[in-house]
Amino acid sequence: MRAIPLFRRSQATYPSRGTLFNLAQCEADLGRVASAWQHFKELLTQLTPGDPRLPITEQRIRELEPRLPKLVIELAQGAPAPTELLLDQAPLPQASVGNELPLDPGNHGVVARWPGGRQTDAPVTLAEGARNVVRLEPPPAAAPPPVPVPDAPQAPAISPGSPAISPPPLPPPSSFRRTLGFVIGGVGAAAVGGSLITGGLALGTKGDLEKECPDPSRCSDDGMSLSSRGQTLTTASTVLGAVGLAGIGAGLVLLLTAPQERSSVALAPAILPGGGGALLRSRF
Repeated sequence: MRAIPLFRRSQATYPSRGTLFNLAQCEADLGRVASAWQHFKELLTQLTPGDPRLPITEQRIRELEPRLPKLVIELAQGAPAPTELLLDQAPLPQASVGNELPLDPGNHGVVARWPGGRQTDAPVTLAEGARNVVRLEPPPAAAPPPVPVPDAPQAPAISPGSPAISPPPLPPPSSFRRTLGFVIGGVGAAAVGGSLITGGLALGTKGDLEKECPDPSRCSDDGMSLSSRGQTLTTASTVLGAVGLAGIGAGLVLLLTAPQERSSVALAPAILPGGGGALLRSRF
């Protein structure tokens, strides 16, 4: 038993007819009839007429052939060819399918792989002189996991005689009108405050312009810049004032026309940062 690996290693390193003959003889004595038969067949092509090993080799081939176990790998009807075929963990060419493969007696394993990770394992046990057929087919593809369907919302059960459930009441329209009135009025008040601030800045700029240009016909570049700034501030103050008064007026209209709910609205002056303004006050 230990001599076989040594003979194989020697034959792989320094091939010779004597080593191959001894290897085949050891395999035949140990019952490895297929390995011995193949090695004797290989040796037969290398021996020359007159070699004393020639008749022994021919006789051994005749004796081993009836004892050869043979395996036939077939595909089931309609089965596609596998992408990979293994015999005893060694790759097997696709052309081997359907042919008789001489193997040593004992346990063997056939593995076929298909796309999608599908695999078929076919163990087989061979006896001397037996002929075994293994039919391969891919396993069925795994079904996709079911998609969870959310449960439909169920209406609350109402027992007989129980009071009906009514939706929450909508806010009264007067509340929306008052809120809108406060918003518009507040924007208007802010615009009025901005108008007062820009007006104050415009007055200050006018004073600086009079100091810089006592004679308007002989005004410096700084004076011209102050004049342009003053005109811009004056225009902004006018526009803000008009927008503010319009916003305050619209807010008052919305507040005064809203349904009365024990509320009172008043416009009161207020001091704001950098100027004055007006505030809308409501009391409920």
